[in-house]
Amino acid sequence: MSAPSPDDRIARPHPLTLVGVFGLSLLARGSLLAVRLGIEGVSPRWLGGSDVPGWLGMASHLYLNRDLSYWLMGARPPLFPLTVALVYALGGTTLHAAILQAVFGALTPVLGFLLARRLFLRLDLPSPERLALLAGCVMALDPASVSASVALLAEPLFNLLFTACLLALTIFIQERRWQALAASALWMALAMLTRPTAIYFWLVAPLILIPLVREWWRPVLVLAAVGLAVYLGWSWRNLRYHGVFTYSLQTNFSLLFLRALSAEHLATGASPDDLQVAYVRDLYLGIGDTGAAELAAPEHFWRFLVADSPALYRQMGRMAREKLLRYWPYALLSTGVGAWRMFGITNSLPGRFRPFELVYHLLLYGLVVWGAWQAFRRRDWGILLLTLIPILYVTGLTLLAQTSAMDTRMRTPITAPLVILAVYGLGRLLRRSEGRQQPGQQSDQPDRDQAVA
Repeated sequence: MSAPSPDDRIARPHPLTLVGVFGLSLLARGSLLAVRLGIEGVSPRWLGGSDVPGWLGMASHLYLNRDLSYWLMGARPPLFPLTVALVYALGGTTLHAAILQAVFGALTPVLGFLLARRLFLRLDLPSPERLALLAGCVMALDPASVSASVALLAEPLFNLLFTACLLALTIFIQERRWQALAASALWMALAMLTRPTAIYFWLVAPLILIPLVREWWRPVLVLAAVGLAVYLGWSWRNLRYHGVFTYSLQTNFSLLFLRALSAEHLATGASPDDLQVAYVRDLYLGIGDTGAAELAAPEHFWRFLVADSPALYRQMGRMAREKLLRYWPYALLSTGVGAWRMFGITNSLPGRFRPFELVYHLLLYGLVVWGAWQAFRRRDWGILLLTLIPILYVTGLTLLAQTSAMDTRMRTPITAPLVILAVYGLGRLLRRSEGRQQPGQQSDQPDRDQAVA
């Protein structure tokens, strides 16, 4: 790979622009946090719903015991609760941890703005600096992202790390700086240790690198080595403490109770509570525990989030595969339902806000489709691959694992790629409008000498 010339490197943005995007992001998140704590009266320990006590339990264990033996770590990686434990160690409280989450969420649009700016400045767009700023402002005010940022869940930290990974990868592709590749690998590793969503990103990264980097095998090997090391390391932890070599024991739980159950519900019309009881009973009978099977109740399915034994974990996997094969047409149908939940409505926001959010999403996703088509048509491979591959990866992995117990919080990791592709589509519309107003200008055709990233 030949090093780029100094002229190819992109100048840094004005610091006030970064401060403006961060300030807008923090204002939106701080306002919502104040509403939830001061007006709605939500306790910090419940910011984010019923999953929060589990995360705080992990944080308390890390703070008090300083080891990785806590049972829930079989399902959830440790980095987010480790940040909460660090807050405790510094004398802070759960409220301080919630404020830190809002800061993580406010920093993510800043990185998204930098990513948009790097991509737009290499393209034939009208006022690329302004378009990048527009993208940063949209990310700062994105309803799903704002809501997810004021919750004691893993998303704010994960979204920050995943966006940082994409930004560093873009810098490497554009400037061939190996420090940027090392940073991308580091952010990817930390994202993997925050949420399992990132555990296969090193497998799809070649889809970005191969078309854009001449000696692509070198960065591919670096990302693969780091990703595989993290995957094997945390899977070994689960083997040691739970007897199962897997990155997350939540995998089979999600496939059975959040994927297969949804398909059978659509196919048979049976109530979710009845199906949960039947699944719990069948699981216990499958491992020979008749006493527990007789006491099965709907809420007992949460006990299987981390299976008590390797045999029970394998039984969950077998049941999930059998159900999904038996009801496969409805499993496909439920994927559409899951996509609506993932991209449609933010459940934690007030109902009166929904019309605005629906209009916003209609405009956003419409421009995403238009932007993807324009990038393909014009052979703007850099922006197409660096946005569309992460979008498809996160969407596919999420919908493969579950179609229920979810909302737009699940799509917040890809808010930056979605907004960038949408604003790129808007830029193409503006360029087309300029061309119509000035017919003597160059036609809207691909520039074959244009940089790919």
